[in-house]
Amino acid sequence: MKVLFVSGTRADWGLLQPLLSLIKDQSDFDARLCLTGQHCESDRASAQAIKDDGFNADFIVDMSIGASPSESEICHAMGRCIAGIGEVLASFDPDLMIVLGDRYEILAAASAALVSRIPIVHLCGGDLTLGAFDDAIRHAVSKMASLHFPTSEGAARRLIQMGEDPDRITVSGSTGIDRIKAIPTFGRKEFERLLGFDPDTEFLLVSFHPETLAQNSNQHLEELISALEALPEVGLLLTGSNADPGASKIDMAFQDLAGRRQNAIYRTNLGSKLYFSALKHASALVGNSSSGLYEAPSFGVPTVNIGDRQKGREQASSVFNCKPQKAEILSTVNAARAWAQTGQRSEVSNPYGDGKAAEAILDRLRPIDDPKSLIRRELQERDV
Repeated sequence: MKVLFVSGTRADWGLLQPLLSLIKDQSDFDARLCLTGQHCESDRASAQAIKDDGFNADFIVDMSIGASPSESEICHAMGRCIAGIGEVLASFDPDLMIVLGDRYEILAAASAALVSRIPIVHLCGGDLTLGAFDDAIRHAVSKMASLHFPTSEGAARRLIQMGEDPDRITVSGSTGIDRIKAIPTFGRKEFERLLGFDPDTEFLLVSFHPETLAQNSNQHLEELISALEALPEVGLLLTGSNADPGASKIDMAFQDLAGRRQNAIYRTNLGSKLYFSALKHASALVGNSSSGLYEAPSFGVPTVNIGDRQKGREQASSVFNCKPQKAEILSTVNAARAWAQTGQRSEVSNPYGDGKAAEAILDRLRPIDDPKSLIRRELQERDV
């Protein structure tokens, strides 16, 4: 069976990689990788991270998009992505295209597959993120997809509510947990050496992205920066933002903050091993990244989840929610730090599975003897 994986950001790559690794080892599959979006940015940091994981792109579709595009630039880039993915599909002619999540790059890829009559396998459908336009994109991709692998029972129920056939839905859990179990982390001393932190310094891992449905996202950033400035005794590991409108302002603000503080470091891309090591050693993950809900609970590290970007997702007991206001962010960070000292880190249960998601997906794909027949889908009507 010929399958095409499409990745547009470092985030979806981290979740696709466990499944791609597993399928590449199967003699009855021919798996290829297509990179687009963030992987084609000028610094190529995320593309290099993929090479560091031992993978090379079979196809590259350059959307010619910058680190912080405007809405108009995104629209043009999506058009280029649809055309480029269409050419890839015509040349490789896969039986299935595998995509994950809720990014505009993935919406473009799914649109090309739909027109090309290639069945779509969608991971992480049925989730909710009410503070971003990603929510609508995810649901749109789900409606174009032929097979669904949601991360939770709640997400599966929402797919059924949307009219998807229960026989085409398999609750797999998150492949991110598979990746966590497969990648060893650095010990504290080696981690500090690699990043240049002072030995034994308490630090916060900060990952913040634009809340694309908010009208005052710049204010949210200012409130976060003010809260972090009120914690001069705590180290900061600040990471780069996604390629969404407003991302460059976040990156510039983080770089400026790192330049003004001796105990703060900015990194555009940490790579999986360093990022998971940061989750292991940090006092808390602060921001609005989905990794705070998906991956962080597996390390028992508390998440300070700011604003509505992740609103609607299932949450572990280690997630602390707060409004994007300085005083509330500050008090919630301190509450999370105190919680981490109580011993409850070891008791956290991750609601997104047990680390066997890739196996569950492969088990569902392998028996398919006529993949092209999956392109025909029927709305499953429900009583309302």
